[in-house]
Amino acid sequence: MDDFTRALGFDPEKVARDAGRLFDRMEAMHRAAADLTVRAESGDGRVAVEYSSTGGVQKIEIDPRAMRMASGELAETILDLIHQTRRDAETRARARAAEVLDADNSLVTDRQVIGDRLRDAAGTLQENLRTATETMERLHAVFRR
Repeated sequence: MDDFTRALGFDPEKVARDAGRLFDRMEAMHRAAADLTVRAESGDGRVAVEYSSTGGVQKIEIDPRAMRMASGELAETILDLIHQTRRDAETRARARAAEVLDADNSLVTDRQVIGDRLRDAAGTLQENLRTATETMERLHAVFRR
């Protein structure tokens, strides 16, 4: 395995272990994201919105005193709160994703090196297969004579 690791320039077993850890963490992140709910209130506390990362707007609370607002102003307040909670939920989800894709995972830190080495290895393999095919064809030609 050491020769293989040296030839590739990375440890495929470490990549496999990191992939397993990554998938476990992604599953945990997905479960946690399902529970992610954000709440925002207007400055006066009379309008509130709850937003779920998986289901969107879950609840809108309007204090009866907020009904005295002009309809356009109330609608704008509700829309602003919806946008605010959506952005907050997305920010939190991205933060959780960043935790999952931490720097000690070779799938993240070594992905460029791994990709380059695999492309190089594939090119070398194709070249060797072409050479082997040509050699086989010459041998067939020799034996046919």
